[in-house]
Amino acid sequence: MTIIELTDDNAEDYEDFLDDTVMADIGREYHQGLIIENSAGDGVRASIFWELKNAEVEDVDTTTEILDLIALDSDGCDEILSAFDEKGISSGAKRSYFEFAELDTIRSESLESNGFKLQKAESRDIYVTVGDLAKLPFIKMKTPEYIKSLSEVTERQFKTGVMASVLHGRYGLLDDLPFLPMRWFDTELSSCVITDGAINGLLLVRRIKEGVYRVELLFAMQPDANINLLNLMRYTIRAALKKRSADDVIILRRHSASTAALVKKLFPGRRGEEIIRGEKVYG
Repeated sequence: MTIIELTDDNAEDYEDFLDDTVMADIGREYHQGLIIENSAGDGVRASIFWELKNAEVEDVDTTTEILDLIALDSDGCDEILSAFDEKGISSGAKRSYFEFAELDTIRSESLESNGFKLQKAESRDIYVTVGDLAKLPFIKMKTPEYIKSLSEVTERQFKTGVMASVLHGRYGLLDDLPFLPMRWFDTELSSCVITDGAINGLLLVRRIKEGVYRVELLFAMQPDANINLLNLMRYTIRAALKKRSADDVIILRRHSASTAALVKKLFPGRRGEEIIRGEKVYG
């Protein structure tokens, strides 16, 4: 079987077979994908798409997170997973993992035979609606004028703000944050702190699909970091109330201890959905 690497140049050839979120991420830094075509060459037999995590971070193990896995048969799934392992190991990955809502028999059996340990777990993601956010008591307070919509700033200001976040070690969910243009985010919902013409705080929101958004980064610099984090959340929630439906969904990912604590404080008792988590250690 021939393994084909997904690129910007060939992505359109497979758009009928790949998830829209995968199509949107092909070509991003640290993101890679592989395809096995069917015997007729007019469809996908198997595909895998992943992100290389912590590739540039010192003293932290590089990992691969599988974002999408498609397989029509066991042989194709085994072959694509083997090719994925080779790519990950050659990139320096020490561990691979994923979090899927469900797995069919073909994928689950192939993953287990490939060395992945599977278990049911609670998702790291919490799903809330714009209507849920509207009930948070702190949004009723006044927002300072130095909190602005991302749509009001220039690309240069945005990049300066991103670099401030990166220099403080804050990437949010995005290892490739420095490479992403402002248009990648929902500029109507995203917000920023502007002091003396410079951005020193960001709340970045990404539209995942129609009616579904995800918070990608929440960052503010001292001396008023905690106050401005609340100001950013307040501004973005108010923008969502004005510009989006109350039923639209916001994904809050608990990717660190601090974000887990924040989500717990905002929505005590709210739990993530049951998912299947898989992990494999190399070496």
